[in-house]
This record gives sequence, C-alpha cells and structure tokens, in this order.
Amino acid sequence: MRTLLTISFLLFLLYCNAQQKLIGNYIGHNYKTTKNRSFINNQLLFLSGTDTLHLNVKVPFDTKGTEINNFGIYYNCHLKKDSLYTMDLKKICPNDIPKIHNTYYRTNTIFDKEDCSKFIEIEKDTNYEYKGNYGMYVDIENVLYQITGVSPDAECFLH
Repeated sequence: MRTLLTISFLLFLLYCNAQQKLIGNYIGHNYKTTKNRSFINNQLLFLSGTDTLHLNVKVPFDTKGTEINNFGIYYNCHLKKDSLYTMDLKKICPNDIPKIHNTYYRTNTIFDKEDCSKFIEIEKDTNYEYKGNYGMYVDIENVLYQITGVSPDAECFLH
C-alpha cells in the first residue's frame, strides 16, 4: 500500500510539473484585439503537420501611440519566418507570474478552480503600463504556459 501511494504521489508530481513541447514551422504572426484596450494579442502562427497552432502573447499596447511594443518571446527572441522551432512550455497558474508584471492574465481572465492554468477571458480595461517580460507567458486555446526554452537559439534575433 505504501509503495502504491509513493508511486501515485510521484506520478502526480510529474503530471503537475510536466514540460510540454511545441514543435512547428513558424509561419508568421497577426495582431488581434483583446478584451482590454491597453493590451494587444500578438498571435504567433506555427504549422505542425497539417495543423496551424496559435500561440498568443498578450502585450501592453499604448492606445495613444501607433507603435506596438513587440519585444518577441521568451527573452526578447524574434523568430525567423519559415524556420522550425521547438519550444519547451510549462503549464502555469497566474500566481506563478511575478506580481510586479502588469499582465493580461491577472486582469482579464477568470481561471478554472480545478485547473488554474485554464481560463475564460473577460472584458476589463486598465491603464497602459509596460512592466516585465511579457514574452515568457503565452496561452494556447485558453491555457496559460510559461516558455522555458526555445531552440534552435541561433535562429532567434536577440534585441
């Protein structure tokens, strides 16, 4: 019985901390509106087999200006179009994002009580602020992830 409990606990830890991989050919990006006038969605598009995967990066947007602050993903990494990338992703909860960051996920989402990485977007406007590293935190089909690695590094354009 004790062995069964130990194995169950270890499987639970592996499930909770499981890294996921996104492997796809980067084909470009689109800017989309969000439910907050001070954020814009930089939707990165990847082709994986015959499926198109949408990786969403919510970044602050100053409605008074015309320029979008696009510092890329991860640690200011800009992807090269028509290149194959592998991204390591970790499912996270909004509390895993440092509070100092002004994040869309804290202001414009309601998270599932059973799985805190799943969310529903809500409308709520906030004032524009650019604080933090927004490219680390992404969502795919309304599930929150942290990017923990991008390869190949050589094809990223660091700014």
